[in-house]
Amino acid sequence: MDAYERRCRLLMHAYPPRFREHRGQELLGPLLDLAAARQTRPALRDGFDIVRGGLLTRLRDRPPAGQWILYRMFGRLVSDRYRMWVRDDLRSKLYFFHTPFLRFMLIVPLLTGVDAFLRTKGVELLDWPIPVALGLAYRSAITTRRRASDRYGLAHVDAS
Repeated sequence: MDAYERRCRLLMHAYPPRFREHRGQELLGPLLDLAAARQTRPALRDGFDIVRGGLLTRLRDRPPAGQWILYRMFGRLVSDRYRMWVRDDLRSKLYFFHTPFLRFMLIVPLLTGVDAFLRTKGVELLDWPIPVALGLAYRSAITTRRRASDRYGLAHVDAS
């Protein structure tokens, strides 16, 4: 694999994994055929078109905003139409970063309110909302992953 092909494959990461699995060679083939001798990177316009197409494909295949928010924040599963998007999300290397983080941001204000209420009643606990929120957010992400894998028939979901 030469430098030109490596750079083309890097640009193709703008596309969702399922697209690269099924149509990656269709996209890469013409780029390699049109490359001039000793060309080390795609033309700026070609690179822009690849990234633009990949981002538009990602946005087109995503669930509607309402379903996405409910899935991401509360673990509510989306319709079967977006099964492959869920598979890509569950296989993402960043799944255990973005999902617990968003849920953590939802849980912390609630637990901070409970802590403030308890302090008015004379109950003093040592900075418990943050660790509890982290634990709850992480646990809910694991539960959502298991439920989604069972519902959509994704037998082996590996985030590595």
